[in-house]
Amino acid sequence: MKVANVQAGHDLADPRAATWTSIAHESVSLAPVPLRNQPNEYIRTKWADRPYGETPSASVAAASDGERIYLLLEWEDDPRPNGEFQDGAAVLFSSGNSDGLATLGTPTSPMTLWYWEDRRPAPLVLQSSGPGVFRKQGNGNLAAQAGLRDGRWSVVLSGPAAIPPDAKVGVAVWNGTNEERAGLAAVSREWLPLELS
Repeated sequence: MKVANVQAGHDLADPRAATWTSIAHESVSLAPVPLRNQPNEYIRTKWADRPYGETPSASVAAASDGERIYLLLEWEDDPRPNGEFQDGAAVLFSSGNSDGLATLGTPTSPMTLWYWEDRRPAPLVLQSSGPGVFRKQGNGNLAAQAGLRDGRWSVVLSGPAAIPPDAKVGVAVWNGTNEERAGLAAVSREWLPLELS
């Protein structure tokens, strides 16, 4: 996936900014984190006959103004209202070893998440070593801006542009209406290499 170079002054932080219409979007297929990999027996039993991670796909686009990298995620929202849990999404970064994407990392191949959740005051940097096994890494100078329009979420996550040349990204989405949280996510199955131009 190419990271578009955009001159400073364009409002890339705004998911509705006109600049995003001229940047290529990649469609990403999503699938649930396997039930057998969920972290405890309670979750595996409670969700054995209940679907989760049903968001089928998302789109992602990337741009940089030299100072920050901006990643736009978009997906169709569940039309039913949320209850206790809110919608969420994350950009997943490979830690060099590309194992564990389908399970949000493993103990030997953790990954970094830029995590956004509706109504949370700020995005988080998380280290994930498996479904629901998250450790906060602070804010990492991240920012997020989101909008829900015509039943579709658009979220821009941005952070410092210091991305390694071999960086790869994945996507995860949590449907709050379905009480999805922690390891109960829809996750991309393939890494997208970031091509810095």
